[in-house]
Amino acid sequence: MNILLIGIQGCGKGTQAKLLEERFGWKHITTGNLLRENFENKTELGIIAKKFMDAGELVPDKYVFQIVEDALAKVDEGSILDGFPRNMEQLRFLEKNFTIDKVILLDLSDEKAIERVSSRRNCIDCKKDYNLLYHKPKVEGICDVCGGKIVQRDDDYEDAIKKRIEKFYKETSEVITYFNEEGKLIRVNADDPIDTIQANIIKALDV
Repeated sequence: MNILLIGIQGCGKGTQAKLLEERFGWKHITTGNLLRENFENKTELGIIAKKFMDAGELVPDKYVFQIVEDALAKVDEGSILDGFPRNMEQLRFLEKNFTIDKVILLDLSDEKAIERVSSRRNCIDCKKDYNLLYHKPKVEGICDVCGGKIVQRDDDYEDAIKKRIEKFYKETSEVITYFNEEGKLIRVNADDPIDTIQANIIKALDV
């Protein structure tokens, strides 16, 4: 099965995708992580993408298409697209290359999303993720795993988050409408506990 998880930043797409990947073996494809990997490896694409990410902007489609196409080519069975497509141009690209069976829209308020995302932190050395709301490090500012410094990413500050939420509503509403009209859209409350959200997704997918 090939599914798409969609929703504003902070709605829990990554968490739910990982749980589905562990349970069913579907490949988790997220453009954000792929772009960051390119930046960390100092590829030309990664350097370009980082400039947009640091400014709180979404990376232009022509760069996103390159990494998504590579990732889709490696899918053997099922897949979970995390946050892609975000606009109609991306949707048209996807339909030419891939088939989406179901779309899960994780509903979350703007206020809750900003609170969640602005609380994120990660280790600059081992990259372990933390959240000051529900997964704090044992020692403030220090990674539990490697003792590295814990920082807030540039794209997790409130102003950058608000810009991405605004752009999501502006561009992605058409995508949501399209999948709804196709009968593929399933709405799930993203303010529920993680286990409840996962159970509701699985029930809706009927797997």
